[in-house]
Amino acid sequence: MRHDPKRVHELLKKIATIRIRYPLFNAILADMERCLTESPDLREPLCMLITGDTGVGKSTLIDTFHGMHPPHSTDEGTEIPVLVASVPLPATIGGLFSSILYGMGAPFPDRGNIEFKRRRLIELLKRCRTRLVILDEFQHLVERGKRQRIEAVADAIKSLINQSGIPFLLVGMPAAHSVLEYSPQLAGRFPLRPELPSFNWLERPSDYERLLACFEQALPFEKPSGFCDDTLPARFYLATGGNFRSFTTLIHDASRTVLMNGGVRIEREQLIRSYDKLLATNRRLRANPFQESNTAIEHWVDQLRETGRGC
Repeated sequence: MRHDPKRVHELLKKIATIRIRYPLFNAILADMERCLTESPDLREPLCMLITGDTGVGKSTLIDTFHGMHPPHSTDEGTEIPVLVASVPLPATIGGLFSSILYGMGAPFPDRGNIEFKRRRLIELLKRCRTRLVILDEFQHLVERGKRQRIEAVADAIKSLINQSGIPFLLVGMPAAHSVLEYSPQLAGRFPLRPELPSFNWLERPSDYERLLACFEQALPFEKPSGFCDDTLPARFYLATGGNFRSFTTLIHDASRTVLMNGGVRIEREQLIRSYDKLLATNRRLRANPFQESNTAIEHWVDQLRETGRGC
């Protein structure tokens, strides 16, 4: 059956925007909202550090929260309730201020010295009625940085919090925790420190299978693909290590193959090909989990349980 390229493109876009808000995700979103709404009534803004390995959903969390509080135009100009910026690499005070100014859409964000940028930033935060700042890639502060520089940038962030009265949410890899060790005063401002883990099917099978079921229901196919049938949850876990980005990468590619060929559901053969093409090199497993027999998968899982190690 010939496929309609436009329809395939639209359906793939729909698949790429699937968001599953599982309990921990919702709990962290609730704490982010708490930082936003409660900080004006507190002596010091309530700040938060969110950490997690690559691909566990940090960017999705940021995008979701930012979408809940998008910029909007008023008679007085543009309001930016939630500002998102990234910590540059290498991290410097000037570079950090420029990155935040860029995130606000300020023209010529690199112009001027550190003090000029600081004053401009404080002024724009007030003018845009910014109520919360999210700094992504916070682990950059400890990458390629000496102790003196880390302390200086951490102190600059603490000063921004003091001068603006705005809560900051820092988001990054687990290494971001060490930044707070360099600055006890900054650490005291961040009592909320949730971690986004990979999904562990071995320890919480029902949570993982609920995620698979919800994602499958959101797919635009005529028939269910049976993500929770038989040994398929174990195969997904082995193939991705519980990493949600790897899972969505796998499903998006398999879905493309299905749509291009006029299929009605994702079959194992598409998962086999997509794993070999996109995940096998990085995962370096002993075999393609979607190609093994049920008995082999059960033996593989038993070995993982015996060793007490995750995937």
